[in-house]
Amino acid sequence: MRLIQKTMTLGLVLYFGNNVAVSGAGTEDNSSSQQKQLYPRGVDPALAKQYQPNSANNFVCLDGSLEIPFARVNDDYCDCPDGSDEPGTSACNNGSFYCVNKGHVPARLSSKRVNDGVCDYDVCCDGTDEWDHDNGAARCPDKCAEIGAERRALEEAEQRVRALGSQKRAQIAREAKELRREKEVELEHKASELDELTARLAKAEELKNELEEKQRLTREASDKSRDARKQTLEDDYLADIVTYRKALSHELHRKRLHRDTLILMLRSVREKHNAEYNDGAVKEALAKYAEFIDAYPYMEQAALEYADEDEKSRTERQLQMDRDNEAQDDISVAACCEAVGIYENELETLGDDITLLYELLDKLRANYDRNYHDLAVKAADVGLGEFELTRDRDQAAVDAHNSAANIDTLRERVAEAKQIHEDLASAADDSPDGKKENDDDDDDATFEQKLASARTDFWDLQSKKNTLSGAVSNMRELLEKDLGPSDIYLPYSGKCFSLDTGEYTYELCLLDRASQVGNKDSARQGLGSFSGFGSGGSDGSTDYTVMKFTGGTKCWNGPERSITATFECAEDIKVVSVSEPEKCEYLAKMIGPFACPVDGKDGADTTLSESDNTSSDSASNSDSNSDSNAEAVEHKHDEL
Repeated sequence: MRLIQKTMTLGLVLYFGNNVAVSGAGTEDNSSSQQKQLYPRGVDPALAKQYQPNSANNFVCLDGSLEIPFARVNDDYCDCPDGSDEPGTSACNNGSFYCVNKGHVPARLSSKRVNDGVCDYDVCCDGTDEWDHDNGAARCPDKCAEIGAERRALEEAEQRVRALGSQKRAQIAREAKELRREKEVELEHKASELDELTARLAKAEELKNELEEKQRLTREASDKSRDARKQTLEDDYLADIVTYRKALSHELHRKRLHRDTLILMLRSVREKHNAEYNDGAVKEALAKYAEFIDAYPYMEQAALEYADEDEKSRTERQLQMDRDNEAQDDISVAACCEAVGIYENELETLGDDITLLYELLDKLRANYDRNYHDLAVKAADVGLGEFELTRDRDQAAVDAHNSAANIDTLRERVAEAKQIHEDLASAADDSPDGKKENDDDDDDATFEQKLASARTDFWDLQSKKNTLSGAVSNMRELLEKDLGPSDIYLPYSGKCFSLDTGEYTYELCLLDRASQVGNKDSARQGLGSFSGFGSGGSDGSTDYTVMKFTGGTKCWNGPERSITATFECAEDIKVVSVSEPEKCEYLAKMIGPFACPVDGKDGADTTLSESDNTSSDSASNSDSNSDSNAEAVEHKHDEL
């Protein structure tokens, strides 16, 4: 139920209850009469005139939507849709209460927090929002002097930081101006040097090409002579070398079979002998066999692959090997001589292996204890006898084959062919050559030395030109880049600043790149390359306090990594914090002079972002500002 009290006297409203505030509380009255003006509690003094009754002794809602009797202002009942009729109570959720906050900064509080039993010192440091003590309001002493002093001290500290930062920024601007001048002079000098180097390189290339052409013609003539000698070598020796290679291959087939047979015999003893007999001869033979197999483990596996092969299958496999070798090795003297060398080495190795394995079995046969009746050992005894028969028969066949082929003569022919081939190869290696033809050109240097010198000069000049060209290109790119107002970032282009967050170290190199390094495994992930500054707003202006790095290492099942760095004013440059609000999209907070205000002399005011504007304006500047302020404060209040 609404309680309405109305009294008219001298055209002024007599405010009921505790519903009166004096304009002088926390404000100054500059009128000549120094007369204090009355207006309802919670009203912004700037709106005092709108809280006077009209000719009909009514109040018009500030949004103009409704006209109500003036006595219903601050009657703890919400009449106006915009809540403007209840500035001093909590009746309207969308209204606001004005805190004078003498000694601090005036502010507005959401009306629903009036008389809620909480001292809202974050907004109303004077405690005036808790006035209805009879109905549960908190008693909130005025702390504006203390809070205001803290705020002013903080502002003064911030001003000092900004002043130092501004001085540093001005210093950087001067350094940047001088640095640009120096780099432009350096660029001009390097560009001139590059032109001169390019001309020298062209002459060096011309000389090199001329000598290389002379070398080519000389080699061409020498190659023709050498090719003729090579052809003679092929015609005279290839057939004999092929015959010799085939004789070696014929012997290799038998030797490989001999070694495999001995290996399988010893393996059978190892696998099947009766260890309980503890025969010393068996133990000795198997110990030495184990040493052999440990050194060449693949031999036993190779022997096992052909253990069950019958004579026909073995013959077919050997014939196929011969056909493959013929197609590969018998095409030239060089290839066939190389194959002969391989065959001779393998025959030597096979002979050593067969001798070793045979001696193990022969010693076992002579010394094993025949009283044990160890079947595996007895089988090896019998097998060795059969092996000896096969070995002798095969050796006789090889000797007969070699004798028929006149193997000794073939061996001599192969040695001759190898020597001739080596001589031809050596001549090819030694021949640029042209030495005799060019003796008259230069008494102090041979043709080879002149050509080597010409090539060295060319490559040296080419390397110098590439290096200088890269330096000129990089310098031009730097000077043509947007370096901020007054080239403010020029002295720091490419300089890196890092932050260790415990798990990672983040490194940001200005106008260059950014990365993330794991502190445990040192794994480096690229966070992107510099792609531009931030946008200042709807007008399309550039915000030089924001750097964007994009195109970094791709996240697993996510986007490419990127990071945005935002500067706040300070004298020194540091990375303050790094966060990851979205997957693989990082935000870095940095401080430095780039975000500090300037005095206008270098025309760099655009380095300031909108967030740098001071927030000390009165809360009464506009209703929209006060509404947003009330909402922000309400959010903080809910966390209390």
